[in-house]
Amino acid sequence: MIIGRERTRAGLTIEQLAEASGVSRQTILNLGSGKHHGDLKTWLKLSRALGVGLDELLAPVWRE
Repeated sequence: MIIGRERTRAGLTIEQLAEASGVSRQTILNLGSGKHHGDLKTWLKLSRALGVGLDELLAPVWRE
């Protein structure tokens, strides 16, 4: 999913992304696997930490 791709592009581990974004490791894993869709606040934190636009990060979720 896009989170994993963008995380890898940014050179971050899941733990580093969790720390940088303030989103728990488990939440990131759940979002990445599609178990949860998350709320806007969570996606905004992740987009800022990854340095990508919110629209780019959410595009796959909106298509579902």
